Amino acid sequence: MHVVKPFIGKSLLLALVVAGFGGCTLWPDPARASDLSADLATQLGNAGPGTVITLPGGDYGVLTLKAGGGAAGNPLVIKAADAADPPRFSGLVLENVTDVVLDGMVFKYRFAAGDPIFAQPFKVAKSKDVTISHALFDGDVATGVSAIDDGYPYGIGLTVRWCDGFTLQTSEIRSFHRGLGVSESDHITLRANDIHGLRSDGLNMAQVTNVLIEGNYFRDFARDVASTDHSDMIQFWTTNTTAPSHDITIRDNVLDSGIGTYTQSIFMRNELVDQKKAGPEMFYHTVTITGNVIINAHLHGITVGETDGLLIANNTLIANPASNGPEKNPLVFIPQIRVAPKAVNVQIRRNVSYKIDPPPRLSGWVMDKNFAVQNASPRLAGFYDLVFADPEAGDPRNLSSFAYRPDGVLAGAGIGAARLDAAHPAIKAGRGTAP
Repeated sequence: MHVVKPFIGKSLLLALVVAGFGGCTLWPDPARASDLSADLATQLGNAGPGTVITLPGGDYGVLTLKAGGGAAGNPLVIKAADAADPPRFSGLVLENVTDVVLDGMVFKYRFAAGDPIFAQPFKVAKSKDVTISHALFDGDVATGVSAIDDGYPYGIGLTVRWCDGFTLQTSEIRSFHRGLGVSESDHITLRANDIHGLRSDGLNMAQVTNVLIEGNYFRDFARDVASTDHSDMIQFWTTNTTAPSHDITIRDNVLDSGIGTYTQSIFMRNELVDQKKAGPEMFYHTVTITGNVIINAHLHGITVGETDGLLIANNTLIANPASNGPEKNPLVFIPQIRVAPKAVNVQIRRNVSYKIDPPPRLSGWVMDKNFAVQNASPRLAGFYDLVFADPEAGDPRNLSSFAYRPDGVLAGAGIGAARLDAAHPAIKAGRGTAP
């Protein structure tokens, strides 16, 4: 994979642009905003490795950092003075920077006439070792566009491209057309984020390596089923890429459609290979998908294309009738595990799913101790009400509804996601699915 290394100059070229994003006025007091920006500009001009800039609450406009930053083990840190009154930005451009930490900020997009649906107000590019923590990326809905778009989220929450080392953690992305896009990048960590209220996709990834997606909460998408959107909570693809994605771990996430409309959950199609535009050189490789809870209403629960080295283990996939679509075929609403038959070195172990496709007949595949569940008939094995606590009438936003019954076959069996075991702290506390 080609990663563009950032150019780090001797001087710190950091600029704060204070202007209404998309023609909107974002603060009621221009004088105060000007004072805030001038003070921050002064601090940035003197900043370097080890500098910590603490910002009071207020509206700061677009934050643009180009070149410079910190050093390994000695980052430039920009953080909120008060979590209850965070600094607010209408745009973000980080480019050619290294070792930068942003902590406790709000990034607010406001729709403006003429904005494209893929507007990118918040971007990180050509940078190394950037960390964003305790942030809110807050979107907006379209108005005056079309009957399909009006009233639905617009724009992209955050885009990351050509980076080596990027972390987004304990943050929230909400109310965008798409949540987060990452491409042509290495060493990516997405941990303990809350991603919800999106119209289309939660996470898009292409041509990425050394990726960890861990402990995130994807939930309650705000879809427009009249549109042509093809909504996925986590999506990888190979279209228009030149190198395969590899060394990918997706573990211990909750993907819960909740009271939102159905989506695909983990969807990793390999378009270049299945359309015969590439061969084994473009297989995904070294992909691990473990410990995830998927509560949704689309058959693509975990779908993986042509891959060399795939482990799918200890995931639990459950149908959520609250998110069913208009189709008449009920099997469309039940998430399952699907892997391209040409994939090699495949292990599928200890999962809970309605179905695994293809069935265990392929040479070289390992299928072990998977447990089939179904919600069609109490007379058949694996019926939901005999396995889970309250899967039909319970609150679909609360994991307790889908906990393994203490008297059921999954209690303490080591099969499926451990997060649904009655002994798990979140289940014992009766809490919902937030990370």
